[in-house]
Amino acid sequence: MRSLPFAWPVAALLTVLYGVLAVHAAPPSSAPAAPTAAQRKTLELLALGKARTEALQRIRALPITREAGAGDWVTGSVELDRALRLWVRNRPAEGQVRQYSDAVCEVDVAISPEALRDQLLRLLDEYGAAASVRGVDAAAIQAAAKRWPTLWTTGSAALPEHAVTDRPPGWEDVTSTGLDLARQAAEADAYHALLEEAGRLKVTAARRLREFLDSSDAVRNAVYDAVRKESKTSTQFEPDQIAVATVRIGIKDLMRIVTKAHDDQYRGGDFTAADFREMVLLAGRDELSASGLAPPPERTILRNRYAPIELDAPPWAAETRMAVGRFEPSEGESPDAATQYQAARLDALDQLRRKVEALVIQQNVTVAEFVGYHQDLKDDIVLFLNGARVIRRQARPDGGAEVEVELPLRRLWEIVRRDMKLEEVEPAETTTKPASPATLPAPQKENP
Repeated sequence: MRSLPFAWPVAALLTVLYGVLAVHAAPPSSAPAAPTAAQRKTLELLALGKARTEALQRIRALPITREAGAGDWVTGSVELDRALRLWVRNRPAEGQVRQYSDAVCEVDVAISPEALRDQLLRLLDEYGAAASVRGVDAAAIQAAAKRWPTLWTTGSAALPEHAVTDRPPGWEDVTSTGLDLARQAAEADAYHALLEEAGRLKVTAARRLREFLDSSDAVRNAVYDAVRKESKTSTQFEPDQIAVATVRIGIKDLMRIVTKAHDDQYRGGDFTAADFREMVLLAGRDELSASGLAPPPERTILRNRYAPIELDAPPWAAETRMAVGRFEPSEGESPDAATQYQAARLDALDQLRRKVEALVIQQNVTVAEFVGYHQDLKDDIVLFLNGARVIRRQARPDGGAEVEVELPLRRLWEIVRRDMKLEEVEPAETTTKPASPATLPAPQKENP
């Protein structure tokens, strides 16, 4: 096997491997204005947020026992669910951040079954009885992890989709409406919690405030509305995409509120206004506080835009290509493990390059031939190839290394179709159902 130049950057090596395919390049297609440095950073954060959101959804779908998946298990405890969310929301980007020339950014997140297993075991140990539900224990997690795959998720963000953001860290993929709704829900939860906390206060030696609040809906609603108006409220947007609202109210302010509700709404005979003055003395504190939690609604999390309906996209656009790269040290050569894995990965990328070049776009035109006439796409395809995912690394018995990579091809199709002609058509009418709205077929190849 030929040796590989370990010191070369991967992107530079791919450019050399890709080669110059033709000299008669067509003029570049019109492209959006290049994003500024601040916009590039925003797109990176937004794409990373989307990748983390998808990773959390896929973790929750993983099975642990026959009766429960990871999602069933963690949602049984608010604290456990928050702890897992926080861990996922702090996963770093995997590999290179890909900023394409059409102002699209892609970021990958990878979670190995071993890393997830270790984290779930830590949560099980930390939360004890709260985590030991639905038959989930350490043995079940360890057994299930052997069947879990490495979770790769890719987040994508485009400049027209979201050019600027002022989102808190971890909330980059949540709309402004989502932040507002999460804040409102957390505050409402906190107000209810504050009312529950107030209900525990003793009004007399034998009665608590809860009995007064439960005396009628009119009394409870009057107290609730007044508490909302007079309490101090603050909301934090935590990195785990949980809004945490904290509300506080002074005991004397609460006394005035319940006294007024007694005078205006109370119709019973168990409480007098003087009882609430005794409540202040029995409380032993000057202030009540409570917290409420709420995530953003799912519908307010930014998703990738719907793709146009394509009538003749090539079948490979929905496929994934794989390759296994190998490194065999030469006689007397003993590079470290990291260097061997990098060399094996480059060998796998070279195999993927040849597979990509041979893909037929339309009318027997291959990717290699098409890019030969559209050199403006070359850098994006090199960047695309460099985004291949490492799904397995293994040391070889002969002292070498082996790396398996996979490459979903959807982004490749999005790159090459930019330099094709778009044609809108109406789908053929049938007698069984009405015609669909106008669709966008796969673009036709330009004449060289």
